[in-house]
Amino acid sequence: MENQIMYGFDTSQIADRFLNRLKAGAVKGVRVRRYKNGTSILVSYDIPVDATFNNTCQQLDDLAEDFGGYEIL
Repeated sequence: MENQIMYGFDTSQIADRFLNRLKAGAVKGVRVRRYKNGTSILVSYDIPVDATFNNTCQQLDDLAEDFGGYEIL
C-alpha cells in the first residue's frame, strides 16, 4: 500500500533543504518531489502489507519539524 504525505515550509529554500536531505537518504525507501509550488514537498513510500509497524511517517515528521515544516492535509 502506498502512503503519501505533503509537507509545507515557510520558504522554498527550506523546502529544498528538506527535499535534498530526503534525496540523500535521510529516510530510506521514500520518493520525494516538489508539489504545486516551491514551498510544498510530496513524499511517497510503500507500506508492506504484512508490516506490523512502520515508523517511516514518524521519521518524516521529525525531519520536517527540524526544518520548521508541517504536514498539509
